[in-house]
Amino acid sequence: MPQLPGCATVGWMFQVPAVLAERASKDRGAEGRNWISQLPDIIAAAQHRWSLELEAMLPLGQELSVLIAVTMPGSQPAVLKASYPNARPRHEAAALARWAGHGAAALLSADPDRGLLLLERLTADRSLLAEDDTRALLIAAHTLQQLWVPPHLADSVPAAADQAQRWMTLLPGRYRALGSPFEPRLLHAALAASSDLAQKPRKSVLLHGDFHRGNVLASVRAGWLAIDPCPLTGGAEFDVADLAADLLDDYIGQSAAPARLKTALSGLGQAIPLLNRQRVLHWMLAKRVILALNNLAATGNGDWDLAFARLLLNHEGDLPSVTPPARYPILK
Repeated sequence: MPQLPGCATVGWMFQVPAVLAERASKDRGAEGRNWISQLPDIIAAAQHRWSLELEAMLPLGQELSVLIAVTMPGSQPAVLKASYPNARPRHEAAALARWAGHGAAALLSADPDRGLLLLERLTADRSLLAEDDTRALLIAAHTLQQLWVPPHLADSVPAAADQAQRWMTLLPGRYRALGSPFEPRLLHAALAASSDLAQKPRKSVLLHGDFHRGNVLASVRAGWLAIDPCPLTGGAEFDVADLAADLLDDYIGQSAAPARLKTALSGLGQAIPLLNRQRVLHWMLAKRVILALNNLAATGNGDWDLAFARLLLNHEGDLPSVTPPARYPILK
């Protein structure tokens, strides 16, 4: 395998991305460093088990996993994904198996106990981010509606309502610990939104859980398909809130943001029937405030997420000039 920039060599034919090694050590300490040290052997075992030819590392998702372009027997292209072997690979495998290639990349094989998934290979360098906003919204809405199936999974996945319930407990403590870093009305609004979202929805579906344009790739087989789910069960509004936020990213802090918010919500409402618009806004607001607190704790700066939260409460008026972060932290 060729030498890749930004990687730390930890084995003979395989390199662990430096960002993955740093994240594993930071998040899991000695346990994470032990997994990193074993990762070359884990990849070699997968190569032997599935008779794979390793081609190249893919520059996607390297903070949380390794993606390697491989060839299976019969010259079938595929992607080997190696993640920390906790609940997420098991839930991801269960969801992909449930979708069976409809709306998402097909699962070809899996060893979730070792954090390994063998996946259909899509066009890694062509996501919905390359499409104009109107076309991306329509494609994304169509993709989501294929994914929202009844969650009949052999392995249970978390409920979105339980996540909202946890936020109700976490928000006040984090707010106080950081010295009440923003106006109380944002905290109160996020708590009210979380209280609403903690109620079980009328109809529960299998959710992607991390749906944005960068997680929808071009596919020869089926046009566009989702990748990298973080599956949950709950109301469809959870995924729609992520998509709406993604469509607004480039507008936060600009005078056009309020109009863009209205346009995005209107377009999504037309493309996806029977959405509860209030719950979409509630998910957007609760996530923005918890992310603001996470960023304040980690870096001392939550300006961008706070500007986003204020936009959701105030559709009129001037907005502060802020710069979006390069990546979002993961909601815990």
